[in-house]
Amino acid sequence: MTWAAKVPSLLIVVVVAAMCFTSLATIGRSAAAVAEVAHRLEQAGARKLTVVDAKSLGFINTRTLGTIQGMSTIEQANALGAPFDVVNGAVGPGGVRIPVWPVLGDIADVVATVRGRLPQPGEVLVSSALLSTLNLAEPVGYLETADGLTQYPIVGSFTPTDSNADLAAGALMAATPDQPGRELRALINSITTTRPTVSAVLAVLAPSDQQGVYVESPATLAETARDLNNQLADAGRTLLLLILAIGGLFVATVVLTDVLVHRRDLGRRRTLGITRPDLITLVTGRAAITATIGAILGCTAGVLYNLTIGIATPIAFTIAVGTLAVLTAALVALAPAAFAARLDPVTVMRTP
Repeated sequence: MTWAAKVPSLLIVVVVAAMCFTSLATIGRSAAAVAEVAHRLEQAGARKLTVVDAKSLGFINTRTLGTIQGMSTIEQANALGAPFDVVNGAVGPGGVRIPVWPVLGDIADVVATVRGRLPQPGEVLVSSALLSTLNLAEPVGYLETADGLTQYPIVGSFTPTDSNADLAAGALMAATPDQPGRELRALINSITTTRPTVSAVLAVLAPSDQQGVYVESPATLAETARDLNNQLADAGRTLLLLILAIGGLFVATVVLTDVLVHRRDLGRRRTLGITRPDLITLVTGRAAITATIGAILGCTAGVLYNLTIGIATPIAFTIAVGTLAVLTAALVALAPAAFAARLDPVTVMRTP
C-alpha cells in the first residue's frame, strides 16, 4: 500500500529527510560544540586544583597529601616544595640558573622519565628541554646551588605531563619525608565534582590563616561551561521543536490529503471487514515506514554535510533526531487516520 501511493509516500520521505537534515545542520553544530566543550573540560589541564601555601604555614605535608590522595574524587595528587635556583656544576656560578622543585609524592605522576631513572632524595631529574641550555649533551653530571655549597647528581631527564607543563622550565628532586610542601596539585576525576572536592581538600589542609592560602580551582570554569551548555541546549531544544512542528504540519497535510483522495479504497477495506483500530494502524504505519526512510536519508546527509565543514555530529544526537522525526510523523498521522476510520463506508462507497 505504501509502494502503491508513491506520491504521498515520496512527499513524506522528503519532508522528514528535510527535518532531519535541517536539525543536524543547525542544532547538530551546537550539540557538537557542547560535546567539544565537555571533552576539553575533562582533560587534565581543566581539572587541576592548585592550593598554594603562600606564608609557609606547613599545612601541605606528607600526612595531608596522603589523605587527599585517598579521596574518591581525586585522580592523583602531588605537592611541590619551595623552588630554589641551581646551575650546572661543571660551569659554575656563571652558568644559567634554573629552578629545582622538591616533589612530595610519586614523581612518576608528575613527569615521564625520558632517560635515566627516578631520583632519590638529593638527586635531580632535568627537563629534556633544558639540556642544551645547561650545556649538557646527556642527562649526566651534577647541579649545584648558586653559592656552590650543595651539589645534586643528575640521574635522568624528563618531560612533564599536560597538567604540569610549567615544570619543563626546571628540574625535580625527591623531597625528604619531613619536608613541607608549598604547592599542592590535585587532579579531580570529573569536572562535575569540582566544588565538593575543593571544599573537602581545604577541610583536610585546614590552614590556620586563610590569608596565606591561594586556591586556583576549575569551579568557575565548570560553572561557566555549564551555563553555556544550558543556553545552547535551550536554544537547540526550541529550534528543534519548531522544526518538528513545521515538519509535522506538512506530514499531517500529506496524510490527510492522501486519506481524502483514497477514501473509497479505505471505505472498501472497511466494507471487507477491517476494524477501525486496524485501519488507524494501517494509515499510521504507512506514515511511519516512509518517515523512517526519510529519517535515515536525512540523518545521513546531515552527518556527511557536517563532516565536510569539520564538525563531528554526536551519534547519540543523530539517533535522537531521527527517532523524534519518525515519532512526530507517526503522531501527526493519527488524526487523519482516526478521521478515515470514522468515515461511513456506505456513504463513501455510494456512487455519486
